[in-house]
Amino acid sequence: MSFFPGFRGKWAGLGWYRLRTKITLVFVALILTVLAVMQMTTSRALNDASSAQVEEQLAVGQRVFCRALQTKADELTKVAQVVTADFGFREAVALHDPVTMHSALENVRERVHADVALLVDLNGAVIADSRVAGASDGMGGPMLPGTSGSRLHANAGASVAVIGMLNGRAYELVSVPVKAPLIIGWVTMGFSLDDAFTRDMHELSGLEVSLVHRGTSGRWEIVASSLSGTNLTELQTALASDVLHVADGSATARIRGYAVRVVGLSGPNAPVAAVLQRSLTEAAGPFRQLRSTLLLLTLGGIVISVLGAALIARSVTRPLAAFVDLAGRIGKGDYAAQIDARRRDETGDLARAFDLMRNAIAQREERITELAYIDTLTGLPNRAAFSEAMALAITDAYRGGLPFAVILMDMDRFKDVNDTLGHHVGDHLLWEAGHRLSTGLQGTGYMVARLGGDEFAILIRDGDQAMAQQCANRLASALDVPIVVDGQTVDVGASFGIAVYPDHGSDMHTLLRRADLAMYVAKRSNVGVAVYEPDAESRDRDRLSLMSDLRHAIEHGGLYLYYQPQIDLSDGKAVRVEALVRWQHPKRGIVPPGDFIPFAEQTGFIRVISRWVASEAIATCAEWHARGLTLGMSINLSARDLLDVELPDYLKEVLDSHALAPHWLCVEITESALMDDPEQALITMNRLHRMGVRIAIDDFGTGYSSLSYLKRMPVEEIKIDRSFVKGMAHEHNDTLIVRSTIALGHSMGIRIVAEGIEDAVTLAKLRTLGCDFAQGYFLSKPLPEAELPTWAGEWATNASIC
Repeated sequence: MSFFPGFRGKWAGLGWYRLRTKITLVFVALILTVLAVMQMTTSRALNDASSAQVEEQLAVGQRVFCRALQTKADELTKVAQVVTADFGFREAVALHDPVTMHSALENVRERVHADVALLVDLNGAVIADSRVAGASDGMGGPMLPGTSGSRLHANAGASVAVIGMLNGRAYELVSVPVKAPLIIGWVTMGFSLDDAFTRDMHELSGLEVSLVHRGTSGRWEIVASSLSGTNLTELQTALASDVLHVADGSATARIRGYAVRVVGLSGPNAPVAAVLQRSLTEAAGPFRQLRSTLLLLTLGGIVISVLGAALIARSVTRPLAAFVDLAGRIGKGDYAAQIDARRRDETGDLARAFDLMRNAIAQREERITELAYIDTLTGLPNRAAFSEAMALAITDAYRGGLPFAVILMDMDRFKDVNDTLGHHVGDHLLWEAGHRLSTGLQGTGYMVARLGGDEFAILIRDGDQAMAQQCANRLASALDVPIVVDGQTVDVGASFGIAVYPDHGSDMHTLLRRADLAMYVAKRSNVGVAVYEPDAESRDRDRLSLMSDLRHAIEHGGLYLYYQPQIDLSDGKAVRVEALVRWQHPKRGIVPPGDFIPFAEQTGFIRVISRWVASEAIATCAEWHARGLTLGMSINLSARDLLDVELPDYLKEVLDSHALAPHWLCVEITESALMDDPEQALITMNRLHRMGVRIAIDDFGTGYSSLSYLKRMPVEEIKIDRSFVKGMAHEHNDTLIVRSTIALGHSMGIRIVAEGIEDAVTLAKLRTLGCDFAQGYFLSKPLPEAELPTWAGEWATNASIC
């Protein structure tokens, strides 16, 4: 084979004495040695990893299996304890009433879907069996496995759980004492551990599960298994030859094709044991594929090494070709090419002479082109220079596999300063900003440029996202320091957007666009620094589409209201409903409020939604009143609504148009909305209060509202956030928070509403704590307008159950 033209003839003429041949052979031999060592080492590591994985899977499977048994035992124990606590059942046991005992056992067995329910005496003899009607007269029944008199006495007062055999089948049995008041017997319940159980365990743990029992002959026999066919036969053979050492209670071994772990279900020498098996073929599957991939990579490496060795040898013997190429590239204006000038022979002298010539020409060209790539105001590189630097960074990153980051910066409030104080002040601000950016990032790995206006860009070579965020935060801190211009202090901040190659784009335009998108996210969110998020573009497109669809929905009936009742806990009567907006999108289906309300708040469109909700809810409330259904109506207001000085007048106009008294309307305001502009919020709330509209603080306890503001506000109700109410049934701290909030509200003359009630226990606790009103799915889910009158009628009839 010849790698280059004429290679075969030269090989025949010079043979092994050629330098090119020696370099090629040595290089290939070294590569082959390294690859062979790597192949052997990796193969051994894969074998070890496969074995460790199998052991771990067996251990996890054992824990899953034992936990499943324990869960079943706990379930049986709870049900059996309920039975033994029944006075009638204990009386029947004491009087040896077989009919009552059998009926009670059968009922509880069917309720929990147990396979067997027994009553045994103090000696462990069965006196009642749910499987046999009228079984036993209470004396002389068979002994229950694992429930001998000595063992039951040893566990007096506590439940006993065992794995035992009944009529040749394995059962998980739980025994609970019957006390009257001394122990007069034991209720035993059990699940059958059959083939269906082992198949369930197989699906749950991924292991083959078998249950084996040691018979009277001392030999282990399979009583249930997820195996079938030859695999089952091989397991029985292994048990017969005692290869698995089942009697030891817990052991690990291997039989053909499987790794095996034996688990004694009642400790060492247990009559029943579980055999867990993991297929070695399945476990080694991913590793076989990895070995194949490794082999292919090794073969590819050999081919590449041979080609690389030949190319290196050729480059050593033909250095003049590089000089010819370099001269041609310099003639075309390409001065970035490098040449190896480290040789100490004539070739090295020529290389150094070429390098000096290249540098001299490049310096002159650089000086000529410098004026076209520098921003004259700040002295920083301009957009053209930054674009070229980015293109070069993309090329280098593609070749070297290292990331780099782009940061775009836009000065906040610059236009206001420029328009107010003049362009000379704006120019000074730009110069000072450029100076702070360039001094804050010194080093060859950074490039700061002014793209135009008040927009700057930073290129971080070999920098990842973490480094970019660190740099942006440092620069943001530097720009937060006020700038003094002509004796006047000017305070301007900046917003930074970050995009990283290749995560956020592989070309210059995409990276700049996405960094710009991140910058405006930072400006919108007032966070200073933001990193591009992959779904930000789609979110923005969706936001634009969603806004148009939302306006269309309001105009064409796409929005509708559901109403969730609030109950007066003092008498159980329904007193008010909360209006909850829903959106039926023609293409997306039901759009949750959480998907469009925050967006509407950001864009200001919430004002339109809030007014639509108020108009619809007030009209519905007035219609109900006309039909004799006198319920109040609650609507939610956002932070933007509180800043709307026309809102009180609009609500008054709607109330008057429907002849609805203002006290029937309650507006709910979140704590966060109050804190956006407390003073303006207070003005709006006072106007509403003077109109007679009720005011409630929604989601109380989740925000940062101050009690000093709360006592100034005309608040009549506080709604405790559902996150505290839902946890009352099992969290003592939540109960304390709710109790304190109720006490605080009542001390200030404020009524308390608890939302998110989902069970009777919580409802009872709230009534005990003195809560005024309740709302939640336990009382009623949100209902359409048409269904609420029917619900109200049914509730009024059954209000005493609340």
